[in-house]
Amino acid sequence: MPFRTLQEKDFFGRKGELTDLYRRCLDTEKGAAQSIFLSGLRGIGKTELLKQLFNHLFWRQDNVVPFYYSVNNAILSAAEFSRDYLTRYICQRLAFEKKETSFVYLDGLSIEGLYRVLEERKAAWALEALDSYSQNRHEPADSLRIALNLPHQSALCTGKPVVVMIDEFQRLKNLHIGGATDPMLVCLFEMPLSSRNTLHLITGNQAEIQEMPVSANLARIYVQPLRLEDAALMFLSLLDAYGINIDAAPHPLLDHLGGNPFYIRCTAGAAGLKKEPGERDFWTVYIDEVMKGNIYLYWSSVLRDSFPELSMREKAIEVINTIYHAEEPLTSDRIQRAVSLSREHTGVIANVLYLSGFVSGEFGVLRAPGDLVLMDFINCLYMREFSGKSYSDTGAVMLERTSGAKHKCISFEMTIPMIREAELVAARCLEQVGKNLHLNQDVIGQLQMAVIEACINAMEHSKGEDGKIYLSVDLKEDRLEISIESTGREFVSQEVGEPFVGRGIREDDSRGWGVKLMKNFTDSVRFEKTERGTRVVLVKKLQGAVEADKNETAANE
Repeated sequence: MPFRTLQEKDFFGRKGELTDLYRRCLDTEKGAAQSIFLSGLRGIGKTELLKQLFNHLFWRQDNVVPFYYSVNNAILSAAEFSRDYLTRYICQRLAFEKKETSFVYLDGLSIEGLYRVLEERKAAWALEALDSYSQNRHEPADSLRIALNLPHQSALCTGKPVVVMIDEFQRLKNLHIGGATDPMLVCLFEMPLSSRNTLHLITGNQAEIQEMPVSANLARIYVQPLRLEDAALMFLSLLDAYGINIDAAPHPLLDHLGGNPFYIRCTAGAAGLKKEPGERDFWTVYIDEVMKGNIYLYWSSVLRDSFPELSMREKAIEVINTIYHAEEPLTSDRIQRAVSLSREHTGVIANVLYLSGFVSGEFGVLRAPGDLVLMDFINCLYMREFSGKSYSDTGAVMLERTSGAKHKCISFEMTIPMIREAELVAARCLEQVGKNLHLNQDVIGQLQMAVIEACINAMEHSKGEDGKIYLSVDLKEDRLEISIESTGREFVSQEVGEPFVGRGIREDDSRGWGVKLMKNFTDSVRFEKTERGTRVVLVKKLQGAVEADKNETAANE
């Protein structure tokens, strides 16, 4: 239930997001609610954020009614779901009115029992809704419509707006009547989601939700990974609960975990079973987690759910491994040739892998995700099941790859507003970054031109919802990668993987040359969909560039 949450002191790195969502919920009183999709990676903490928000709304104010519902795969017949949704809403609403948490646990009541409770409480709006539901309970689609619209109807009757929080929303695509899945049943959510006095907050698998017919008009908020500082605090706090005190958090490992609270909890929990672990021990614990611990169990269950048949699961692992070890994103045709699959099977497997989060994909290609832990899980699985390595040999290889890896990557991040000549600020910052990395002036100048064009593209074409452009500069041994990311509407063609030309795009002046200039000044340019919107990645190989600058500096001296 939503009351079972982390203590506030253990809720790391999410205070700002929680405050913002709480404010948005209170603004529902103004009658201008826009429903929101909380997106983010698996394990990033979306569910916990919803539960914390529910508790804030339940205990700290009286004007906006909170309702939390987690979709259960076992209750997806339209008849069972509508009954469960309706009774849970009524019980949580009764609990909120007088802050009686015991009412939250009455959601297993029969319809007759619920009638008695409502008559005692003289809840006329709920009795009317229950009468309407009872009269239509033998018509699954009608009873589902009544249940879904109940929060809106109660807001009209009582004058109190409602915040509806639905976790694992993508499961609703499997709603069925008599065992026959009907994807159109989820369309019944369209009216509740558009209600101005009922704010809906939904979470779940981003790829699946984006393909559902009700997602088009949702505002989207991306739940970011924890910052390294917050990840370290969380890790140390968890270890402290196990009676383990260390001088400093293992930052290389935490960086590898990617700020994912689920991975951090799993690794810290396993480390808690050891006595006074050092950094090498933390890496050993992590590899054990990936190979046989909770991380392994989680991703194995996702893989089994996605591919119930063993033969298809084995082919899927081959496809994933091929994508993960490719130097560039792969088309379906290249994957098909690499793993000797039929075109039909390749398409089916690739689509399921994308929807389940094992690979990322956009503009006709598939690539490895940014989740290093997931990639380690697949690498371990492949070595053991396809390369025939023993458990100990696999562990030794993975330990060498992870804890023995040299962390040569240097990163810079900046955010600029979408205002006139802001791209010049980015170019000036890049100049200083180039000097710090000892790049020669020609390389810096070329990258500045490419970055300016990428920023202008973002400003003119994406129309970012938050009015910002996010830039990151990453030095990765022999190459420099600069990403320019913006929110808002997509401005890249699915067919050619480059910005649209024609309608909605200015073709005057030099703007039509933007992509050509980016390509001329870099070694490669790629466009990616992200949680925020669209990202342009500029890649420049640095062979000799750093050394040339050092020689030039020495000559000048």
